[in-house]
Amino acid sequence: MKLFNAGVYLRLSKEEYNNEKESNSITNQRQIIDNYVKEHKEYKLVDYYVDDGYSGTNFDRPEFQRMLEDIKNKKIDVIIIKDLSRLGRNYIETGNFVEVVFPAMGVSVISVDENYEMDSLDYYGSDYVPLKNLFNDMYAKDISKKVRSSLIVKKYNGEFTGKLAPYGYIKDPKDKHKFLIDKNVSHIIKKIFDMILDGKSRRQVADFLNDNDILTPSEYLNINTNEGISMVKKWNPEMVNTILKNENYTGTLFQGKRRKLNYRVNKQIRLDKENWIITPNHHEAIISKEKFDKVQDILNNYVTRTNRKGNLDTLSGFLKCGDCKGQMHLKKGKNKSYYYCTNYFNKKCTSHSIEKTKLEEMILEKLKLNKITRSYLYESVKTIYINDDKTISIDYK
Repeated sequence: MKLFNAGVYLRLSKEEYNNEKESNSITNQRQIIDNYVKEHKEYKLVDYYVDDGYSGTNFDRPEFQRMLEDIKNKKIDVIIIKDLSRLGRNYIETGNFVEVVFPAMGVSVISVDENYEMDSLDYYGSDYVPLKNLFNDMYAKDISKKVRSSLIVKKYNGEFTGKLAPYGYIKDPKDKHKFLIDKNVSHIIKKIFDMILDGKSRRQVADFLNDNDILTPSEYLNINTNEGISMVKKWNPEMVNTILKNENYTGTLFQGKRRKLNYRVNKQIRLDKENWIITPNHHEAIISKEKFDKVQDILNNYVTRTNRKGNLDTLSGFLKCGDCKGQMHLKKGKNKSYYYCTNYFNKKCTSHSIEKTKLEEMILEKLKLNKITRSYLYESVKTIYINDDKTISIDYK
């Protein structure tokens, strides 16, 4: 009797953990196929290929790819599966593998539950296969909709549905949908915001954190979780910017920022903020909304705010046009520097131009100071408006 080298393919998606019957668990799939092989002595089990927690809507799965390599290397002659849905739930691609790819590679496919065998020489396949694959595809689409709907309902109910809380928070042990402040690192987030308000650039903040041996968020999460997150061991300006832009630190939960194109494609598209799911007062704030907004004003004007040493312009983030309320833009000349309304350049407002040194003199006189510092402005001033007649108005805190 000729022996055929058989590879057993087992799969269960994350969605199916809660939606499938016990009969489709990895253990049960293995047991059903082992019993089948015991009754069919012509098959010799060579290896098991187990994709546990991988969707059947695409074939970018590690064990499935390893099985393909073994097929190419002639290690197996037969693929045994519990049913065709274990192979995949994408109607077109599953049909392509069963009816074209596997036969062309000289491999047979056996579906135990469905009492079906596709011989490697049968290039035309069976009428049953396309119909079964279509049902599996429809099932995958239905499961995807149910899972997505369930998650959306939870988000609208103010429940956090992500795997990990944002850096600076931990999940509440009593309610995994809520956050508690992680006091081990929350002071780092506060320090980052304060340094920007004190006139430091993102590069200077990153250098400070590296010089003081502060663990990056990914390093910290790897130490405190078992998620196996890809680590970046040095702080950089982009990492600092990610923290500065994270509005979750104000105590409001922002979810639903991205959406998958459909159940077959993993690519996600970013949604406009008006379509996000926002839950105010979801958790305790690390950064006040006022401080967060002030930092955003600084970041939005970042290109022209720094001098050659990388320090921020003292007035950056505090100046606005007295008419359109747009940000004021610093333009440096050979001998003098001027502030302009940003909307002047797109012809939506007049220039409101004012010389930098002249403006500083006016502010000093108005505030009765000898020197302008960012720390004083942050504590006392909300906004300085530049009027078209080159006067100023100050909105105090």
